[in-house]
Amino acid sequence: MNKFGYYLSDVFTENFKLIKYFSKFHLWVLRISKYTFLNSLIGIPVLVLITKGRSSGKERYAPLTYFPDENSFMIVASNGGNKNPPNWYRNMIKQNSVKVVINNKNYKCKYNVLESEEREIAWIKINKIYSKYSEYEEISGRIIPVIKLTPVN
Repeated sequence: MNKFGYYLSDVFTENFKLIKYFSKFHLWVLRISKYTFLNSLIGIPVLVLITKGRSSGKERYAPLTYFPDENSFMIVASNGGNKNPPNWYRNMIKQNSVKVVINNKNYKCKYNVLESEEREIAWIKINKIYSKYSEYEEISGRIIPVIKLTPVN
């Protein structure tokens, strides 16, 4: 919390249209800056996840905060507390691998949706860094997926 009594992220909680528009703006800024400007939000690094649309087959881009984990990156499908998972997540689970851009470096990644104890351990670590995810989970009424992205050669 800051001196005004709220987090900037409070503006986005359950404001799904604002999340959508900010994501488009954020992606635009990342692209024109070659992924060097706004490549972190509130001190958390940002990656761009590239999936294929589950219906269209077109590449879809989503700027997301991530949490480094050894040689992997963890992302959270919170959708700002929406009762539905984000489109990028629904696209991702329909394919075998995804692409990721971090600081203008491209990776092909396999992914693993964490479950049980592995998810719980990751969830605790992530919430120590950004506690709003617990609020998002409560608001959404669903267990929010935590995904581990691991680069492959």
